[in-house]
Amino acid sequence: MKISSRLLLVLAVMASASSLPAAAEGVKSGVDRPAIASAKASRSLLIDAARAGARIVAVGDRGHILWSDDEGKTWTQAKVPVSVMLTAVHFPNEREGWAVGHNGVILFSSDAGATWQLQRSDKTADGDKAGAPLLGVWFSDNQNGYAVGAYGYFLATHDGGTTWVDNASALNNADGWHLNAIRGLPGTATVFIVGEHGVLFRSSDKGASWQSLSSPFDGSFFGIAPIASDLVLVYGLQGRLFASADNGNSWHQVQTGVTSGLNTAVRLGDGDVIVAGNAGVVLSAKDQGLNFIPETRPDRQSITSVLPLNPSGLLTVGDGGVKVLPALGK
Repeated sequence: MKISSRLLLVLAVMASASSLPAAAEGVKSGVDRPAIASAKASRSLLIDAARAGARIVAVGDRGHILWSDDEGKTWTQAKVPVSVMLTAVHFPNEREGWAVGHNGVILFSSDAGATWQLQRSDKTADGDKAGAPLLGVWFSDNQNGYAVGAYGYFLATHDGGTTWVDNASALNNADGWHLNAIRGLPGTATVFIVGEHGVLFRSSDKGASWQSLSSPFDGSFFGIAPIASDLVLVYGLQGRLFASADNGNSWHQVQTGVTSGLNTAVRLGDGDVIVAGNAGVVLSAKDQGLNFIPETRPDRQSITSVLPLNPSGLLTVGDGGVKVLPALGK
């Protein structure tokens, strides 16, 4: 396996291409350097966004973390002790959250994303994946969480991140396929991990144990999204989108009409389903029938995460930073 450009490691949007590992000295130095305050941070490359209660928190390039208390109208840059690329963020409650990124970095916030502290990096940890990026993070509560990444990187904590341990042996991933995302289904004990080569893993006990699932696709999955209590979507390379109505036991392909990589999906309050990805591609469906209508945003900038706004509208992050839109696919 080979790592591609930064977009594979960060966005997980391209097939493998480069033989250089992510452990370059320039990347490692970012662990020692705090993020620089920038008036342009909200317009720079951002990768993921999540809610911390009513607050929105977004993470991305150069260690930038931003937060907004007015549904994305204005943004404040958080104090962050590293300047590496950050790839994912998750808050299991309204105050405590974790962000992950390059060089095995894991950050923790106890004040809804306003300030962050470094819990872990590959400079201070043992292992053979030094320099590889973490690409996803999920916590079942403020004590138990998991982080996934390139080359089968899989870490676990059961003390709120005070200690992180290698959990790779819990998965049947001897080939070390990249693990691109981890997501728990709200209100259940079910957690999914998706990744390169169509790998799919499921836990039915909040991550205590894992099983491999039969995959409908041998290309890369970039994410997974619960759309309803009985409907889950996985999506990724070449515009591929699959749905399961039985908790991942079986999947059927959903026609998208696009070939660009798909990075994010969400169900809105009115029941609409939005899927978005590279080159400004947006798919919208009016209901769980998933009859998607594709369109391309005029700026053609890749979208990596979408959040519904209150009372209406959408927030997207990606190549052009954060954007507040009245709706996607309308």
